[in-house]
Amino acid sequence: MGKRMQAFLLLGVASGLLCSFGGRYLPDIRWLKDAYPGVVLGLFLFFAGRYVAHRAGRKPLSALLVTVSAGIIGWRLAVKVGTDSGIEPLFLYAVCGTVGAACVAVGLLYAWSIRSGIAPFLLITLAAGALGGFLFHLLEQLGDISSLRPGHWWSTWLFTLWQGVLFAGLAFALRFASSKGWQPGISNRRAV
Repeated sequence: MGKRMQAFLLLGVASGLLCSFGGRYLPDIRWLKDAYPGVVLGLFLFFAGRYVAHRAGRKPLSALLVTVSAGIIGWRLAVKVGTDSGIEPLFLYAVCGTVGAACVAVGLLYAWSIRSGIAPFLLITLAAGALGGFLFHLLEQLGDISSLRPGHWWSTWLFTLWQGVLFAGLAFALRFASSKGWQPGISNRRAV
């Protein structure tokens, strides 16, 4: 496993733990508690892209705002799908993970200035989101952590596992993404 993959995985696990444990200390304000996991996810994604993957193609403030917004929207849509969709439990977490990953991936296309390799980047990120959700479902079934649902450990497992898998998937997806797309006046063909 490469150093970038290890760093991304560590950041994913750290962001999941901070989402889970930091939320306990927030004031009892609904919009703040709803936005908090997405804000933490977005901040960690911004840090990973800018300082680990060196994807600093956009102005830092706009990249930060887009990344945090994508994180918030992704978390809220995933929760909305999870509570309102009526999807069979076997696929529910994978679908929710895919929805969250899709929002994050679209935001990162802008924030990380991805110009080529877009399709593999998106597909790998979506697969990582689905895999994270499905692995959580398996863990929930095999480890009977559904009994912990009312407690805090259930969300700790969810945040940490999903965000760890998502970040690892993003590190892998970046192998296919490039900030150097076609540019006017520059030939992308080899000289004969």
